[in-house]
Amino acid sequence: MDSSKLLTRQTSLSDQVIVFKDILNPRTDFDQLERLISASLDEKEKTCLKDFKKYIVKGEGSWLLDQQILDFVAGLLEHRSLNLDIRVKLLRLLAAGACREDFWSFLQMDRKNRTLMKFPNLFDQLSVEEQKGVALFLCNTFSSGKGSEWLMYGSTWKLDDDTDTSNVKITAKVAAYSLVSYTPSLQEYGSALIYNIALKETKALSVPTAKYSEEELPTVHLDYGSVSNQDIMSSEQGTQFVTLKVYNDVAVELSMAVLKYVKKTKKSSRGDSVPLYEKSSQILPYHTQRHAPLHSNGSG
Repeated sequence: MDSSKLLTRQTSLSDQVIVFKDILNPRTDFDQLERLISASLDEKEKTCLKDFKKYIVKGEGSWLLDQQILDFVAGLLEHRSLNLDIRVKLLRLLAAGACREDFWSFLQMDRKNRTLMKFPNLFDQLSVEEQKGVALFLCNTFSSGKGSEWLMYGSTWKLDDDTDTSNVKITAKVAAYSLVSYTPSLQEYGSALIYNIALKETKALSVPTAKYSEEELPTVHLDYGSVSNQDIMSSEQGTQFVTLKVYNDVAVELSMAVLKYVKKTKKSSRGDSVPLYEKSSQILPYHTQRHAPLHSNGSG
C-alpha cells in the first residue's frame, strides 16, 4: 500500500508530526460499535454513546465530553470479557478524536483513574488489532501541542499493582513494542511514534556552572524550560542542562528498540532464519536487561 495514502504530515507548534487520520473512518467504526453494544446498554449508557457520536462523527463541541462519557469509555476498555471488536472500534474512535485540537480536555479528565494510559500499558498482552488501535490513538494524540504534552508527561503515578510509571514511559513502551513487531502496520506506527517523540523538546534546568560555585548554586534562580537536542549538545562550556532521569530511560529504551529493528531487518534482507522462539510471538523482546541511564551535558 502506498504510504503516502496513510500518512498525514501536520504542522503543530512548528514541528512536522506524523499522524494517521486518513486511514480512519469514524462513521463506519461507530456504526459497527453501535451494533455490537446497543442491545446491552441502559438508557444512561445510550445517552453517553449518543453524545460521544455527536463529538466524534458529527464534529460537535468538546463540551459534550463529560465524566460520564469517560467512565463509559473506561468501562468498555477495562471489561476484557467483552467482544474484542468492541475495544478495537473504540480505540479507533479515540484515535479519530485525538486528531482534534480540543480533545485534550477529555484527556485531562482522566487524571484520577488514568484508564486511557493504563490500557496502553498492557500493550504486550493485547491482540494485534488492539495494539494497532492503541498505537494509532497515541500517534494521533501528537497532533496537538497539549496532546503531545500529555503523552510526554514525566511525573510518576501508581498502577493498580502499586508500581510507578508515567505517561511518557507508557508512550515509549508502545512505540518500542510496535517498532519491533512482525506486523508491518505496527512497525509503521511505531516508527511514527518514535519520530514524534524525537521532535519534542526536553524540559531542562540551565545550570551556569562556570558562573557560580557548588555552594552558591542552591540559592540561584535557574531557568527551566524547553530545550532542543541541538541546544543541549552544543551548549557552551560552563553551562549544563539537567533533565528528568525518566527522559534518559526513554532514550535508552527507544534506542534499543531501533537497534533490535535494524538487526532484524538485516537478518531478513540476508535471508537468515529467525529463531522459532521469536516467531512464536507478534512482539519481539527488546529489553532483556537493564541499562544505565544516558547522560548528556550533565543531564541525569
